[in-house]
Parts: sequence; C-alpha cells; structure tokens
Amino acid sequence: MGIDSKLCILVVDDNEDILQLVSELLVAEGYDAVTADNGEEMYAALSQRKPDLILLDVMLPGRDGFELCRQLRADPESPPVIILSAKDHEIDRVVGLELGADDYIVKPFGSRELIARIKAVLRRSGNTSVQRAQGVYCFAGWRFKPARMELLDNDSTVIPLSTSETDLLLVFVQNPQIPLSRDRLLALTKGRNSAAFDRSIDSHISRLRRKLGDNAKSPEIIKTAWGAGYLFTCAVDQI
Repeated sequence: MGIDSKLCILVVDDNEDILQLVSELLVAEGYDAVTADNGEEMYAALSQRKPDLILLDVMLPGRDGFELCRQLRADPESPPVIILSAKDHEIDRVVGLELGADDYIVKPFGSRELIARIKAVLRRSGNTSVQRAQGVYCFAGWRFKPARMELLDNDSTVIPLSTSETDLLLVFVQNPQIPLSRDRLLALTKGRNSAAFDRSIDSHISRLRRKLGDNAKSPEIIKTAWGAGYLFTCAVDQI
C-alpha cells in the first residue's frame, strides 16, 4: 500500500503507545506523521506546518478533543478532523459530528479501518466535487461558496462549514426541489464509504439547518420528506 505524495497527518493523543503505533502505521502507508499530546502542542505543530488531516483524541489533558474540534472548526481553513475516542456511546458520536468532525472512530480500532477512514476523508476533502465546484450558489438570501467552504448571509457574515457540511450542501444546491433519500445523500457525499456512518447524514443536516437558521421543528429550507428522505426547497441561482 502507500500513496504517491507525502500528505501530512497530525496525531493528537496523550497516550504515548498510541502515538507511536499510529505514527508508525502512517509512515508505513506513505504519510508524514506529526504528533502532539495536548492542545498546546497541537497548535504549536499547526504553526509550523498545516497538516492535511488531524487525528484527534477526545480524552486529553486541559482542553479535550471536543473543545479543540470546536475551535478548529471556527477557522474555515482548518484541515479535516477525525476524532479517535474510547467513548463509544451514540451521544458521544453525535456530539463529535455536531462539532464538525468529519468522522468518528471508536478505540480500539484496526489498522486497516483507520487507513480506510483516513483515505475516505482525504478523498472527500481534496478530490471531490467540492474542490471542483466554482462560483457562488445563491438561495433564500444566502450565498454558498463551496470552494471556500463557507456561507455568507445578507450582511456578508461568514459562516464556516466543515468538509462534510460543504459536501452535503453542495449536493442539495445542485439538486434543488428533488427528494433525496439518505442512501442517495450518503452515496453522493461519501461514495464507497457510505456504509461507515449511515446516520451521520442526520447529524450533518441538523448542523446545516442550525447554520441556515432553519427551524428544526418546522424547517423551511431543508425539509424532511417522509418516506423519501430530504428535500432542499429553495430555488438556486449560480453566479
């Protein structure tokens, strides 16, 4: 196995054994691996080199992984994040995804699963339609810039989007007023890895609704089409 180019992955974990094992695995797969064991070291590493992806543990000293993920997502230029955690309850996974993580992997995990998830997130963040989509999509007073992974409201306030949110919103604006099933949304946003987190679409849609000011109990922009999936109701103009 291996990849042609040296992509950089930052591993943040306070367990030295995990840092060593994951780093060795990444290097064997052809990646550059940088490590940090807390939030301060993570930001120090980020100041030296922007990684292509961050593997982020939840249980860290000081600021935990959830808080660090939230802070990272406040920067629209931040790399994609995969949370690694021993917390295996559904609510923990939901929280991680709600905070903007691109995936959530429960410890212990197999090396093949980890590499597959990493490749899937890198593929979505760097080689998908999001990278190719140019221009601006306008709907309901919003402007969506997929290449920059951001929304702008009527006051031109910038609202950053995660990779997964950008993927999902791009599918909606390219397929307005067409009911899309959860399986179809997964296939369009995650491709062959659509089975990995088949409920993550619901979390991403909840986050998109919140960022769009779309009432969760009675949404007007992204409606639930009972028995059919989800419907993006707005007319869309591309400029």
